[in-house]
Amino acid sequence: MAKLVLITGASAGIGREACALFARKGYRVIALSRQPSGVESADLEMTLDLESFEQIEGLAGTLETEIASAERVILVNNSGYGQFGALRDLSESMWLKQFSTHVFGPIKLAAVCLRLCEQHGIPLRVIAVSSVLSIVPQQMKGAYCAAKSAMNAAHDSFWFDEQGSKSLESVSLVLPGPVVTRFREHALAALQPLLGRASPAHQKKYEALESALAPGARMKPFTASASDVAEKIYRAAEAARPKPRYFLTPQTYAAAFITRFLPHSIQRRILG
Repeated sequence: MAKLVLITGASAGIGREACALFARKGYRVIALSRQPSGVESADLEMTLDLESFEQIEGLAGTLETEIASAERVILVNNSGYGQFGALRDLSESMWLKQFSTHVFGPIKLAAVCLRLCEQHGIPLRVIAVSSVLSIVPQQMKGAYCAAKSAMNAAHDSFWFDEQGSKSLESVSLVLPGPVVTRFREHALAALQPLLGRASPAHQKKYEALESALAPGARMKPFTASASDVAEKIYRAAEAARPKPRYFLTPQTYAAAFITRFLPHSIQRRILG
């Protein structure tokens, strides 16, 4: 029996690197993504739209066959993208898509996996890839910050809800700062619909944000690689006693210190 890992957002970036790492370590890898792109390291690649509970439930038949023959199951909730822009300008669909991708869909998938693991007596670990922006807000990125913060709370709540489960071993969150992926490219694409109807009061902020996301824009200091994040995910999967949180990059450690030890009035001055 082989260990089984399911990785969302597997077509590129952190997800693709995580697929390759787990495959090298002897795991059977199931790659899940909205648009499968031929992940060479995956044993099975499946289409998954996290905005659709119906599609998530529809995977159960195939997943049950895989889970039933596994020694252990690791679910990596990695899918994500940034919907940036002033909160006053965001449409309802933008809000829903952001929260469906980071909160609703991942928790539904975790629930399906747990149900199947319980049916077959297989241990399950859930690992979610969050962000430093889940603990420190940033201007013009409010929807993303809110969704990642809700991702943290939802996964922690899932752990507390299922304390009586004989299958759920752990729920961990990986919180990186900036990472070299196509995140900025996708965030810029999601920002485009707002640029033509942006609030005049925020015009200069939109210009600065668009410039920061543009191809060739300067990388932030201490930017991690996708493989660095994959290594943290693997550490959570293999740890004898997985931690609730795994930090990556100095930005995340600094943010954790600031939000834990400094008054909110001081936090706003530092982070504003």
